[in-house]
Amino acid sequence: MNTIKIECPSCNGTGVYAGMAEREGAAVVCVTCKGSGCTIYTYKDFTGLKTAKGIKRVYKHGYGYFISTGDVVFGAITVNMNKEGVSYSEFLSGKKPNHIEKIACPMLADQHECQKIKGFNDECSELHGSSLLGININKCNQQANKAKCWDRFYRR
Repeated sequence: MNTIKIECPSCNGTGVYAGMAEREGAAVVCVTCKGSGCTIYTYKDFTGLKTAKGIKRVYKHGYGYFISTGDVVFGAITVNMNKEGVSYSEFLSGKKPNHIEKIACPMLADQHECQKIKGFNDECSELHGSSLLGININKCNQQANKAKCWDRFYRR
């Protein structure tokens, strides 16, 4: 194990914290570094990707659902998860899994990428009939049309 002294990431090295409860010039002692402005970071040198025991398949994301291998029921649809993702040996060889398009729309899968696509969010709001800001993405009325949303996502 290696240790290094680093600037406290919680207080940016100031030793104090002033958040929404501290007002008019008030601050509290940083709880992470206890006022020192620094903290000790312990790490191991990276020597290569290690293998995990018992893993059969790797998926890009779980999208807030319980996932497993085999058939999994997601509301009204059953997905054969053995046909999604990649095998663990493929993953160890460098292959990366794709999104599971049957259970997640692009906004649920990768809002950050959706926001990079000019007009994508506006079109989602238009299809939904109102702004998607602040709603549960799973409540979008276009859930049955995920394939069309994925087409818009990949069309870029």
